[in-house]
Amino acid sequence: MAYSDRLEGEILRFTFRAPERGFAVARMRIADATEVTVVGPIAGLHEGQRIAAEGQWGMDAKFGKQFKVEKFLVEDPRTMRGMEKYLASALPGVGEELARRIVEHFGLDTLTVLSDSPERLAEVPGIRGKTLEKLQEQFVDGKAEQQLLIMLRGFDLPAGMAHRVVERFGKDAHSVVMRSPYRLTEVKGIGFRTADQIALGNGVQRDAPERIAAAIAFVLESCEDEGSCYLPEAVVVERVCGFDIDVAPVRAQLDQLASLGRIVRKDAMGNTTYPERERPIYRVAMDRIEANVARLMRQRVAAAPALAVDVSAAQASAGIELSEQQALAIQTALDSGLTVITGGPGTGKTTIVRVLLAAAQQRALKVALASPTGRAARRLAESCATKAGPADAKTLHRLLEFNPMDGGFVRGPEKPIEADLVLVDEASMVDLKLMESLLQALGPRARLVLVGDVDQLPSVGAGRVLGDVIASDGVPIARLTTIYRQAMESSIVRNAWRVNRGEVPVSSELEPGTARDFFVVRQEDADEARNLLLRVITERLPRLGFDPVRDVQVLTPMHGGPLGTVMLNQVLQDALNPRAGLLGGNELTVGRKVFRAGDRILQTRNDYDLDIFNGDVGRVTEVSGAGLAADFDGRSVQLSLVALESVEHAYAISIHKSQGSEYPAVVAIVHHSHFVMLRRNLLYTALTRARKFVCLVSSGRGLTTAVSRPGEDNRWTGLKQRLCDQA
Repeated sequence: MAYSDRLEGEILRFTFRAPERGFAVARMRIADATEVTVVGPIAGLHEGQRIAAEGQWGMDAKFGKQFKVEKFLVEDPRTMRGMEKYLASALPGVGEELARRIVEHFGLDTLTVLSDSPERLAEVPGIRGKTLEKLQEQFVDGKAEQQLLIMLRGFDLPAGMAHRVVERFGKDAHSVVMRSPYRLTEVKGIGFRTADQIALGNGVQRDAPERIAAAIAFVLESCEDEGSCYLPEAVVVERVCGFDIDVAPVRAQLDQLASLGRIVRKDAMGNTTYPERERPIYRVAMDRIEANVARLMRQRVAAAPALAVDVSAAQASAGIELSEQQALAIQTALDSGLTVITGGPGTGKTTIVRVLLAAAQQRALKVALASPTGRAARRLAESCATKAGPADAKTLHRLLEFNPMDGGFVRGPEKPIEADLVLVDEASMVDLKLMESLLQALGPRARLVLVGDVDQLPSVGAGRVLGDVIASDGVPIARLTTIYRQAMESSIVRNAWRVNRGEVPVSSELEPGTARDFFVVRQEDADEARNLLLRVITERLPRLGFDPVRDVQVLTPMHGGPLGTVMLNQVLQDALNPRAGLLGGNELTVGRKVFRAGDRILQTRNDYDLDIFNGDVGRVTEVSGAGLAADFDGRSVQLSLVALESVEHAYAISIHKSQGSEYPAVVAIVHHSHFVMLRRNLLYTALTRARKFVCLVSSGRGLTTAVSRPGEDNRWTGLKQRLCDQA
């Protein structure tokens, strides 16, 4: 990267610091005695230090001109006052008065004296005994830390991350970097590749056992990030050999790790026996979780006795008339401790849930409703509303009472969920780890009902829980296959089922007797497809009564590329909320993101302090130099600069991020430039996010590819096989 500006000067004071990410805002005095504001990865610096920085000048709407530091070198203070400020801020216990006396005694040679002869501190009046020892130790440690930071920066490790290494390992940091560099992966943000670069730079051999072991651990952890629970042995070997390692030492290290119990290698699971090349290789923790989920599910099936319920009375109470298939699903759920209710759009899953709640009320059962995301939980609450108002539905993390202090759940075997029946909607989104926590938190006789569409995308986290449970036949399943008349009048529903059969969707005008709620527009060129999408949102949909910002959600398979979320969000923000537009006003730059009042934004992780969750969509109401105020479903939330690390623009979001949500109108783009991501279940999920209207912008080849590829994510999971094991 080319840096256009260079700045040298002395750090005077800090106005904002976020040590956990290395970011800070400071005032700096440059050569002509002018004070300027510098921002960037400088939180580990101290007042009085000099830096030579490279970066770019920018303008903040509220705070004015700022220098955005990209990289820097630290220099010794050059003035007496700078030396005093540096000592007072860098050495704990050294106040301004003691710093002044030290600098008065040694002058501008202070740092040289302390570096070469720290025992000379005894020359300063008042420094004796333990005070002298402590200051000597602090300076030696501080010097070692600075040298380590410089070394890590030499490996292109960002300043904030380098400081995290020092914070994590303390006095042992230098030893870890030099002797056990793969332990650096214990630091948040440092992966195997970074640690490997440092290790190789320190002389570690490419076929060293510790390097191969670290590579195996990385490969297995990475597969979980991709959604798998394990990798076949041949795939592990292939991926590890990709780090320039020969096959023989990789196989030898796998044997060694398996014999030591540091990985789990399986010859069989349930009724399935694996040949050597296909033997599953698990991390120990994931093997335990998957085995535990299978065990708890088998126990749960028989955990509660069948209930005698008058389903007809429950229908009457809910004011709903069920089909025979739906009534059977209700009875199945009441007869077992664990039941799955699955079906596509228009098959009446919501109807069944409402009658099931009425049946539970008939037996005075305490019911807990939950979904994986906040938006899905709100939809569940609204769909189960009575005359008294919406039902009480929570996210699974709220139901389990997530404790952000230790990252665990309050609810568990010692303090189970206080409910006789727990119903989880959008169950296809529940990953293996979350399912284990839920099963562990159920009371001994509580019923669990999982409701979901198995044809949608699986969970973001590891596992394919709903799909594996249904495929195993080890749990009672209620399958809904009948599409009801009202639903069949919707082209959205008809096309969702069409995609599921591997057929290309068609526009409403080609289906007489259906609502005009689905349109397919073709464009082969990526740039022209983006322009077409823009015209649909800014011109056509407003004529149909949809507000482009409030009602319309653009969905795309990818983040990168000409039709990914990054590019589309830039284009849509400029079109729908331009800098000088009606919605605009102040703007705030955070990294490469520019936020303006009126922007549509997406929360990308659960934030329990702010009560906003991964997938929640809000709208910016106010911008300041300290962060944003945003409206999330009628509730105002203050987002600090740190919190904004987990916020993206939401004019366009990935289809994966849309899971569990519904929008009045969806504009989905499926193009051959998305080739690597295109799957049937991806397109199916996109279409079923819309309540009233879908416009599908596509290339012919992209659409054909999407519907022709079965909806599999090539995940390696073992829950199905384990559930078949009745031992």
